[in-house]
Amino acid sequence: MRQLLVYTLLRLVVFAACFGVLYLLFGSYVTGWAIALLALLFSSGLSLLLLRRQGAEAGRVLVGAAAAVRGRIDAAARKEDVD
Repeated sequence: MRQLLVYTLLRLVVFAACFGVLYLLFGSYVTGWAIALLALLFSSGLSLLLLRRQGAEAGRVLVGAAAAVRGRIDAAARKEDVD
């Protein structure tokens, strides 16, 4: 689960950097909400480009965790069927 935390923190850093740059450039012209929305759009694209490897690792962790939960549910269902 460490990979998921690292990926999330890196995405937050990318968002904060985008927000900061946009605020410095356009802060006196538009509201903070508009800057936040633009930063969200830009950071999404940048995250896809810059954090591809970390995203793939986080995805593998999530798939493994989902498989483990699915296995526990199936085992509990089989045990219940026997009873």
